Amino acid sequence: MTRPACEARRRRIASDRGAATAEFAMVLPALVLLLALFAGAATVGMTQLRAYDAARAAAREAARGEPQHSVISEAEKRAGPGSKVTIRTDGGYTEVAVVISLPRPVSMVQKQVASSATARTEGG
Repeated sequence: MTRPACEARRRRIASDRGAATAEFAMVLPALVLLLALFAGAATVGMTQLRAYDAARAAAREAARGEPQHSVISEAEKRAGPGSKVTIRTDGGYTEVAVVISLPRPVSMVQKQVASSATARTEGG
């Protein structure tokens, strides 16, 4: 014969079956959302670094007195396709501004990132 305490324990264990799966199913959407937020933040950060690097490299080209088309091509080469580069010269200094559009999923939060760099133009 089985003892009543053992029988009650068996019934309790049987009723807990699948509880871990249900708890995981409740937490999974939050984990996916958190992962998406981290990926979006990483995308914005890496794109910002790319814009900064492109502006800095183009300003360095302008400081050496390179022609404007060379400065723009250097910035576009580093910034990637779809970037916008503007150059402004004022009193011996050249400012290069680079704007890069973000990918569609991230653009719901932020449309683009921008960076600029200024360098003293040689001979200016």
